[in-house]
Amino acid sequence: MAMPTSGHLLLLLGLCCTLVQASYPLKILGLFPHPGISHFHFFHPIMRGLAEKGHDVTVISHFPDKSPPVRYRDLPLTNHETLTNSVDLKAFENRHFYNKFEEFLMLYNWGKDACNHTLRSDALAQVLRQRQHFDVIIMEQFNSDCMVAVAHQLKAPFIALSSCAMMPWHYERMGVPMIPSSIPTLFMGQSESMSFVYRLGNWFIFHSMRLLYDFITTPTIDAMVQYKFGHDLPSVAELAKQTSAYFVNQHFSLSGVKPLPPSVVELGGIHIQKAKPLDAELQKFIDNAEHGVVFISWGSMIRAETLPPAKREAILRAVKRLKQRVIWKWENSTLDHKPDNLYISKWLPQRDILCHPNVKVFMSHSGLMGSSEAAYCGVPVVATPMYGDQFLNAAALKHRGMGVVLHYEDITENSVLRSVREVLKKQYMDNAKAVSFSYKHRPQTALESAIWWVEYVAKTEGAPLTKADAVFLSRFVYYSMDVYLFVGMVLFITILSWSFICGKICARRPKIEKQKTN
Repeated sequence: MAMPTSGHLLLLLGLCCTLVQASYPLKILGLFPHPGISHFHFFHPIMRGLAEKGHDVTVISHFPDKSPPVRYRDLPLTNHETLTNSVDLKAFENRHFYNKFEEFLMLYNWGKDACNHTLRSDALAQVLRQRQHFDVIIMEQFNSDCMVAVAHQLKAPFIALSSCAMMPWHYERMGVPMIPSSIPTLFMGQSESMSFVYRLGNWFIFHSMRLLYDFITTPTIDAMVQYKFGHDLPSVAELAKQTSAYFVNQHFSLSGVKPLPPSVVELGGIHIQKAKPLDAELQKFIDNAEHGVVFISWGSMIRAETLPPAKREAILRAVKRLKQRVIWKWENSTLDHKPDNLYISKWLPQRDILCHPNVKVFMSHSGLMGSSEAAYCGVPVVATPMYGDQFLNAAALKHRGMGVVLHYEDITENSVLRSVREVLKKQYMDNAKAVSFSYKHRPQTALESAIWWVEYVAKTEGAPLTKADAVFLSRFVYYSMDVYLFVGMVLFITILSWSFICGKICARRPKIEKQKTN
């Protein structure tokens, strides 16, 4: 038997070191200051999955895990109301174009409040006091960049998470080109196919929102974090450029194709888990639906019980005229004039209901979680967007041919019936199944992709090779304004020179002709 050479020994040693490094548990911190449970539904599977993989995970959020894995530690943000069942539908009775700017101000106030509460929290104080080394920090980047200042203090690379499509202020920090002619901004709520009017509006809204964020949100957050950490702290706008990777809750099969760098990872549907058994009564209600089921749910924030009486009665009359059975997430234990074919409940297992083969239509507010579950289960949608990214999601469902849009202000008995009967047509189910196939078939599961990227960012100390140089360019250079200016000057000088030369030639010609005449 041949003795191992020094080369073999070095190879074996290198392999052992690699295996030891690969199995070494990472220390990971999660920072989630926003009090919206629908957002946390996207973050929680990632943090829990990392802990189950063997990494040490600490999470600062409003939503502690009820049965955490061994390596999962919660540091709850206390004394703050969450946004569950907090939206009154009366707010959407009269909507105008300027409501988009009111939404920005709402996001601004949410972000400022969440930043202030988190910076003053005992949970964050405990982390800062311990000064523990973290291999990577995972944070939500939504309506402020407050948490990048925390990552800067802890001197750790960080990954951003977004539970919705990228906001206008997120594109530049990741080197993603924003093309207003084909990429709809979140606030505008259009599909990739836009008329000139909508492309003009899309361009205006994108740049307006980005400027508002730069000149209102960023200075406010800078003042707050500098008060906490010292006035020598760089602006959060500069710190945000150090984002190593960006996990976004979307998938091309539903939201459309975008030019994304490798550091922007689509993880749409990561919250969708294996099916769980339904409640016996609910199971029987769905199983025995001869003509199928229509499922109505407007998410965790909107209270359906706040519907104005006229709209509530219109929906109930429409439900009564349907031959399908109907399930409605209704936050009250009673509902006057409830038809016999209607089942109501304060809480419903949305994913498990949608994937039941008897469910034929989903009447939704087009929240991204519900839209993702409809895409995953292959269920056509009647979309009634209320605010935020819901208009964008509704437009995507319609553009993919798996849904129609029923605007809130247009809800009547006949419009509800017409919309439901429209999406019951075979073409909508066929399109929904086609989207479902693409949504499910991926090289890796969304969770496997997320864990791989977290480990990669940690082991490469920030994934510097995925960072686009475009991130550090000024807007003047990034949009080639210097090139346009140079080309414009050259053209101007050329035209001016030729005009001058032609003027001289024309001025000399009469003199020459006059001399010839004489």
